[in-house]
Amino acid sequence: MQDNIYSEKQSTDAKLIYTIGFLWNDINDKIDKTLKPYDLNSAKFNILMIIKHVGKDEGVQQNFISDKLLVTPSNITKMLDKLEADELITRNDKKNDRRVKIIKITKKGIELLDKVWVEYKETINKLSPKISEKAKENLLSSLIEWQKNI
Repeated sequence: MQDNIYSEKQSTDAKLIYTIGFLWNDINDKIDKTLKPYDLNSAKFNILMIIKHVGKDEGVQQNFISDKLLVTPSNITKMLDKLEADELITRNDKKNDRRVKIIKITKKGIELLDKVWVEYKETINKLSPKISEKAKENLLSSLIEWQKNI
């Protein structure tokens, strides 16, 4: 990122928000490059992770995934359609309420996540800045405090 993208007139708050946005774009691009050979992107990967680790054997409701990923219901439906077509998930009606869909990860989906995990974790570790653990903890604490106050 270039230093000259900010004007002197911008507030520190504006610069901070822009920097976080640019940082997220850079991180997401690197993660997507890691996932692309597996026909995944960060959104699909995160959906599968939620289903596997939160839903476990019981599965998870479609609207829960949408809420956790801050994705509109129509967009989550499109992503789930693709994951289902790739046989990575199944969707079934909830007992006594056909309006609610229960999403479960398939064996193929679990195997894909297991295959991707090592490379994904390596990418995340490479993206971590070469700053002290204390500095990282302070940054994390500040960001959490900021999020709580929004």
